[in-house]
Amino acid sequence: MPEPNGIAQAGVPHTNGVNGTKPEDRVAVLKAAAAREESGLSKIELIDDNPFTLFREWHTAALQSNLVLPNALCLSTATKEGRVSSRHVILRRLEDDGFIIMTDRRSKKSAELVRIEGDVVELTEDQYLDLYEREPLFCKVRSHLCHQGVEVDWDDLKKKHDEIVRKVAEGTQTLPCPEHFVAYKLYPTMIEFYYAHDSNIGDRIMFLKKAGGAWEHTRIAA
Repeated sequence: MPEPNGIAQAGVPHTNGVNGTKPEDRVAVLKAAAAREESGLSKIELIDDNPFTLFREWHTAALQSNLVLPNALCLSTATKEGRVSSRHVILRRLEDDGFIIMTDRRSKKSAELVRIEGDVVELTEDQYLDLYEREPLFCKVRSHLCHQGVEVDWDDLKKKHDEIVRKVAEGTQTLPCPEHFVAYKLYPTMIEFYYAHDSNIGDRIMFLKKAGGAWEHTRIAA
């Protein structure tokens, strides 16, 4: 029975043109695939043994590309019971030894940050105030308007939003860094890189931080 769009139908074994065929037919199918398709191995080229060197190289390339949000990250946290949740955040600053993100202290991700692949440290205000000051207007408004994760009424939120914006425009309200605005720095102990392109099989390198602070890396199968 034909498979529309290459999707196996219920009750019909998927052969991929090889499994389920006779041995002699299997050879013919693979030879035909080798004649019309390509396969290779991707390779990550390392300059040194510091994972931040490679991260900066890739991050710079992302910033220079047409990606919409090159600083977007997927942050996963867990409760003490092991329940994992993920959400997207923005990399606010890349330092020589860690990554800085900012969030609402009252949010779930702030309450659930734990040591998983590195140490997470809350920064003092003087260490991240410059990041808040550089935020665009809508971000400052959001920090004063929104309690992340709390149920809201849209009309009520819109009314409060417009009032804040009006007062800012009139010069009767400033938007200082609120107390619930917080930044964290992740000091990684493990960083993994994955690279693949076209028909090449991916390459993976895992960096582990040793007790003395030096990094060691291992190439692992994709």
